[in-house]
Amino acid sequence: MAPFRSNLVGELLTAPALSGTLSLEVAPRHVALRLAEVQLAITEGTIIVSRALRRGARRVVQPIVGRLVVARGLPREALGLWHETRPGEVERVFGVEPRALVSDDSLVALRQLDRLARRLGQALSELGRGARSAFEIGPSGARGLDKVLVIDDGDLLTVYRRSLFHTRARRLLSASTTGEVTIATSRGDLRITCQSHYGVSVIGDYLRFSTAAGDDLARVALPWIAREDRDELARRIGQVVDR
Repeated sequence: MAPFRSNLVGELLTAPALSGTLSLEVAPRHVALRLAEVQLAITEGTIIVSRALRRGARRVVQPIVGRLVVARGLPREALGLWHETRPGEVERVFGVEPRALVSDDSLVALRQLDRLARRLGQALSELGRGARSAFEIGPSGARGLDKVLVIDDGDLLTVYRRSLFHTRARRLLSASTTGEVTIATSRGDLRITCQSHYGVSVIGDYLRFSTAAGDDLARVALPWIAREDRDELARRIGQVVDR
């Protein structure tokens, strides 16, 4: 039996999105998403992505080896499905951008997308392996390559960022409710301690961690996202440190 929460009878939800109508099917043995020419199915421990092409179709099958999380986008409420392909490395296997908030029915469409995202999260909750929530920030489009993923496990917040010339995002840092911040570097993990949210700030393209006296502990580069996104990320990390 696949690890999905579902009724005996499959259910189908739809929501308008930027590039067409998104559909979600939840059945006892599979969960499937479809948007335009792309379909993703999760069944029997595998992810199957099919893309219709001018000449036939392209099908990619990969086993689920790590956690699978549903993330919402900030601030536009995009929907992303991320797979941990190896420890400390994640890939955005499916993404949906909402309709622009300019039409009369855009708020209705966003509510439908919210409902679909909640149901998807419920169906895949066991595959999230303890993830309380997740969100992504960064530019829309480009298949989500420059998006930053943040997973909240309650007592630990983990941030993933794609490095140049890499197709997957890697663990950048994690922040614990104990105040410990672990930063991944080329020389291994750097561990520092933040006393409160006042020690987490933004300076230029960097997240800055500092002591109560204002001295630098570490800086982490996040050049591909907007300043307001870095501010929001610093706020979220500060909340975890203060828990």
